[in-house]
Amino acid sequence: MNNLWGIILTVILYGIIQRLKKIPCFKFINSNLTTGLIIIIILIISKTDYTKYNETACYLTLLLGPATIALAYPLSENIELLTKNKRAIYSGFIIATLTALVTSFILGKLFHSDWQIITSLMPKSVTTPIALEISKAIGGIPELTACIVALTGIYGAVFGHKILKLMHVKSDTAIGLAIGAASHVLGTSSCIEKHRPAQIVMATISLIIVGILTTLICIFLF
Repeated sequence: MNNLWGIILTVILYGIIQRLKKIPCFKFINSNLTTGLIIIIILIISKTDYTKYNETACYLTLLLGPATIALAYPLSENIELLTKNKRAIYSGFIIATLTALVTSFILGKLFHSDWQIITSLMPKSVTTPIALEISKAIGGIPELTACIVALTGIYGAVFGHKILKLMHVKSDTAIGLAIGAASHVLGTSSCIEKHRPAQIVMATISLIIVGILTTLICIFLF
């Protein structure tokens, strides 16, 4: 049991927060962000080193790969969405990929960051399993990449729909594409919570294709 405490703690906290979200006054809570913050507080109060927690909790991270693949199965039923405005959709994938990479590079240079820091930031909009492998391959710091990817995803999940609403974006296809490309699986989870099938399909397709494109571009460049 001692060897599983990290997994048990994470799963129980996440389950409790998911139940709390069913109460109207707690509906605004983001499950991923809240769970992470509570775990950090627990580790600080108990003076537990993160590496000890991660010794068991890392098995949950390993499930991110299969979970990302599993998201692709229901896409076959809705793949016709890609045939509508396909030029805009495909160009959106490319623009989203290049924007994430270029902005990370430019911001890193503006703040005079070390090259290793810049390469750690570049796969920030890609889902964690892919981002970590990209970071390792191009000389980044995988731990820093994991942190930035999580923050990017949480930001997209919390603010993505609000920002697009302020910009008067109403198309479910456009919303799903934008959120999936910018904030990967965590952003996609916010589409699932809203029960919008078209958003879920486009966000899932987007996070997968953007992940592949980012990998290919980074391999070509580095």
